[in-house]
Amino acid sequence: MTIEPPPDDRIPELYADGVFDIGFGNGMVRIDLFSLSALRKDGNGQPLPAIRQRVVMSLPGFLASLSALEGMRQRLEAAGVLPPNSGAMPAPASPHGSPAAPAFQGNAQAPVPGAVQPASPSQAPPPAPPTRPRSPNFG
Repeated sequence: MTIEPPPDDRIPELYADGVFDIGFGNGMVRIDLFSLSALRKDGNGQPLPAIRQRVVMSLPGFLASLSALEGMRQRLEAAGVLPPNSGAMPAPASPHGSPAAPAFQGNAQAPVPGAVQPASPSQAPPPAPPTRPRSPNFG
């Protein structure tokens, strides 16, 4: 028995400017996606990141996704869309200008090094004090 996928025009799409935070808790990987807010601005008038969606995956699903993403990066490099060696790890952000901290800091969730940050350190707002997330996905 095979399951036919729905037609392309019936699959919902989500736009994101990037990954705001990645955490691990209760055996699940949680990836918060952000887009830039049309309404909220920083002191310089630049749009602030707003978390729009969370992807929750099992650890095996996350590892399979990493493999798929790496394969796409390699194909984009081979096609000349990305420069060679574009998969190198970016330099760590400076400690005095880091972007907004994840909403929850504790034993149940650990930030993943190398997560794409929403803005350059010079444009990032000061970190908000950590609070427990409102999502029922965090136990």
